[in-house]
Amino acid sequence: MNTFWSHWVTLLTLLFLLFMLIVVVYYWRKNHTADKNKTVDSFDNIQENDAAVPKLLLFSYGIAFLLAAVFLVLYPGLGNWQGLMAWKSTSEATQPHASDLETQITQATLSDSSYLQLSQDNTIVTAGKALFQTHCAACHLSEAEGQTHFPNLTDDVWLYGGTDKDIHHSITQGRNGVMAGWKNILSAEDITHVATYIASLQTDRILSASSFALQQGKTVFNKNCTSCHGSDAKGNQLLGAPNLTDNIWLHNGSIKGITHTINNGLNNVMPAFAQQLSDAEIQALGAYLRHQNTRRKTEVAQLNKEQITQGQYLAYAGDCVACHTGEGGELFGGGLGFVTPFGTLYSTNISSHPEFGIGDYTYAEFYDALHKGKGKHGYLYPAMPYSSYQYITDSDTKALWVYMQSLNYVNTQNLDNKMMFPSNIRLGLLGWNIAFLDTDPLEYPTNSTESWRRGKYLTMSLGHCSECHTPRNIAQALIADKLFQGNLIDGWMAPDITATELYQDRWDVNSLTDFLKTGHSEKGTAFGGMAEVVKNSTRYLTRNDVSAIAEYLITGDKYNILDKSVGQLTPLGFGNLIPAQINIQAPDLAENTADPQTQDQQLYGLYIQTCGACHGPDGKGREDIAPTLLNNGIIMHKDPYDTIAVTIRGLMPNYLDQETNFMPMSSFNTVLNDADLAQLITFVRQKLGDRNTPVTEGQVTQIRKDLIKAGFAGNIHNLTQSPNDTLE
Repeated sequence: MNTFWSHWVTLLTLLFLLFMLIVVVYYWRKNHTADKNKTVDSFDNIQENDAAVPKLLLFSYGIAFLLAAVFLVLYPGLGNWQGLMAWKSTSEATQPHASDLETQITQATLSDSSYLQLSQDNTIVTAGKALFQTHCAACHLSEAEGQTHFPNLTDDVWLYGGTDKDIHHSITQGRNGVMAGWKNILSAEDITHVATYIASLQTDRILSASSFALQQGKTVFNKNCTSCHGSDAKGNQLLGAPNLTDNIWLHNGSIKGITHTINNGLNNVMPAFAQQLSDAEIQALGAYLRHQNTRRKTEVAQLNKEQITQGQYLAYAGDCVACHTGEGGELFGGGLGFVTPFGTLYSTNISSHPEFGIGDYTYAEFYDALHKGKGKHGYLYPAMPYSSYQYITDSDTKALWVYMQSLNYVNTQNLDNKMMFPSNIRLGLLGWNIAFLDTDPLEYPTNSTESWRRGKYLTMSLGHCSECHTPRNIAQALIADKLFQGNLIDGWMAPDITATELYQDRWDVNSLTDFLKTGHSEKGTAFGGMAEVVKNSTRYLTRNDVSAIAEYLITGDKYNILDKSVGQLTPLGFGNLIPAQINIQAPDLAENTADPQTQDQQLYGLYIQTCGACHGPDGKGREDIAPTLLNNGIIMHKDPYDTIAVTIRGLMPNYLDQETNFMPMSSFNTVLNDADLAQLITFVRQKLGDRNTPVTEGQVTQIRKDLIKAGFAGNIHNLTQSPNDTLE
């Protein structure tokens, strides 16, 4: 304002403040002469006395005047006075608006520039961001990172092309992506096969599928899908048909999600904005998208390439993908359920997605989650093995974080946990950490080899082997002095792998290294959860690292002292036994217990009919059909749980390697009763594992009950009527 009005405003403001100050002083002085017993007037018999003004009110006025005076000295308010702080207001009116964009672009001499060039102008990018928040963020999220059905706009994967012309067309004309549903055309089996085949096109995808199923899926795909997605499945931008071979999924990339898409089709519509946005506004939007793309590229480019490579290796060693990938889901997208005594937990998305994953984590926040069990939004449940990950070195932790930041966005939203009260209160996990988390560092004896030290580091930190193979107390904390003594998990016994047990069962460094590196060895084949560990983790490690792990386990450690006085088992096999003819529907084994030779012949006859066809009459297995049972680590193990469980559950191939896969193993849940099964397992363990402690009918009954209750019992050969009617 000009000087005249500035002076007038200043004068009037000061006069007003002076007047109010006089009023306050007047009533302050008048308070001393006030008489509360003196009546000055009455209204409807209600007397008004000459009471004093409350001092609190006068003090409040005084403080307000003092603050007002300080404010007017420090900040603008008295005419043209700028205040001692020299503060300047930047109102919304002075910010760039869509109506000013054309002028701004012209002034910047960029009217014919590309979106990339326009993205160098912060004013235009700011305007584009504002437009994006009001027109696009509801679908594509605030940073253009995308979500299910709405693409990430910060990468270089464009469904309809990513040139300026393509983007302009998408904004002005909209898009309508249509895919027909196939549930009335293809059989459910064909849809399952083709969904699995499509998922298999993604590198490193975790799948359990036979080569036959994948070939069937490929046949269905070639017949029905190539006209849109191409014979190489890399898509067609003219049609908006996505590339199915990368790891970027728009419409839920889990096998369940792919199956749903194939069944029901899609009809995705992006509205046209030609009538709502001016050309200048569209240019600003384009500039903002290029800015976000450049920012993301810069973030990834600044990551240390060597650390990314190291971090990927460490992520394999830590088996991160196994837990943080749902069944048939997108890598690192989370969603895998963990059933605990206190409810069900679901693993989280740990991709670099800033909204659904950990893309907005700082290194310090990532470190706290990994080492302290303290997530960005609360304490973590110990299903996340931070009690083991706390031992990861700082340099390895940094490499892991860099690798995680380099991952592509996965737009899978996290599932809500279903935990009972009070375990659903995360603050209580702080108490769990205080009570049970042992934060003492790992100890390395001075006389240990470097390989042993490396093995201990990998086993106790990244490998977190103790988390499955060590018993837990009622609070689900590891029992430290029972290290590696076995633990029941997912209907399998993660077996005792103490040095003494491994020694007694004749494991050595070579056989254990083969087992961990390939899933196969002279001691048998990995199955159940261990097959997943090999498939997703240990097979990617160098043989030297795997050998170091084997050396550490074989040699022993504190709470895992090797006791060679137990001796070593030496299974002799079936020898010259001649199998008796047995009616498998009614083996009638109990009548001949007085004659051990006859009983062995009967049991051998039962073995031939139930096991021998696959595992061979000598128990040495058959190539590409079944592994050896002679000298098998599980058959020789002191705990028969897994041997009993596998006969009741059956077993599907682990698909570690399509070239060395075995056939499915039949379930005998409804083929043999508990007494006969107990005798058969006892016989097999004695002849092929040198274990002479009998398996009892009660053991089989209890394990069968537990497996049936948990829904694990039976697959192939599972008849309708069980021979154990009392269990049904």
